[in-house]
Amino acid sequence: MVIFRVDANSMIGKGHMKRCVSIAKAIKLLGGRVLFVTREDSDISVLENDFMEYKTVPSMSLGSEKAIDCLKEIIGETGAKVCVVDSYDVSDTAFKSLKEVCKVVLIEDYLYDVYDVDCVVNYNLYVEKLDYMSKYKGNTQLLLGMDYAPFGYDTSLSLRKPPINGSVESIMVYTGEVDVHEIAPGIVDSLLDCLDDSVRLRVVTSKQSPTRDVLFKMSNTSSQIIVEPDITSFPKLLKNCDIAVTVADSVCYDVLSTNIPACVFQTDYRQNLLLKSLTEKDLMVFGGDLVNRGNKFYGDLVEGVTTLVEEEKRKEI
Repeated sequence: MVIFRVDANSMIGKGHMKRCVSIAKAIKLLGGRVLFVTREDSDISVLENDFMEYKTVPSMSLGSEKAIDCLKEIIGETGAKVCVVDSYDVSDTAFKSLKEVCKVVLIEDYLYDVYDVDCVVNYNLYVEKLDYMSKYKGNTQLLLGMDYAPFGYDTSLSLRKPPINGSVESIMVYTGEVDVHEIAPGIVDSLLDCLDDSVRLRVVTSKQSPTRDVLFKMSNTSSQIIVEPDITSFPKLLKNCDIAVTVADSVCYDVLSTNIPACVFQTDYRQNLLLKSLTEKDLMVFGGDLVNRGNKFYGDLVEGVTTLVEEEKRKEI
């Protein structure tokens, strides 16, 4: 039995839960058993869609003594040998307590601190810029780099090389699971002003997004806008798109796996490492920086997308 301790709510994107589900699927294929433990305020649709067994716990800080005692009790009841934690809400004291009852694996995106765990997974493109090798001196196993990216997709959808058409017909727009900065409508308006009337914008939203209703109203007044609610598979959506416009988060790896030319932007300083890695390696086109550019962000995004509309640039990417 492997337990996954991960949340997905208004503060924590579903990407954390989705990548854990990808790993859980592989464990089940190998004959193992899995159980997800998540807070009562989590969106469990990801788990239910993939038929994952789960248990909810009170909504409290994972680093608190009560939360760890609750998790240890579940571990004891199930006889789990491994607990995979995917959360920023952690503490070294909590991990040391967990290690008393099972092996502990931490999935993270940044080297915020050094923790007493058995294994650390960071598959991000920029991981070589973080100082894992010198900071982790003990027996912690380090699984670093893109070789460990947790893909769980049908091989017919991933790693394909789509034809680059002469014209762009469909563009995916993704601003995050929650669109915290409420920029999706502004992006759509900006792109409609610079694209041909034949181009469709497929805008991804979710039930938690504050701009969801606005996007649906916009789609009612323009045939160019198609709202994609509660996407469960980005590769399936991307299969019908010529360009992706995406925030610099875990979805970028979905985009890379399908070889769709993309324009990437940041809305949070924590996304800067991924944004720089993608653009410096010429894997994606720079699409703006909301953190430092403010309203000029929309102009930068339009410039990036306009660049990708050119057939030769898409072929190059």
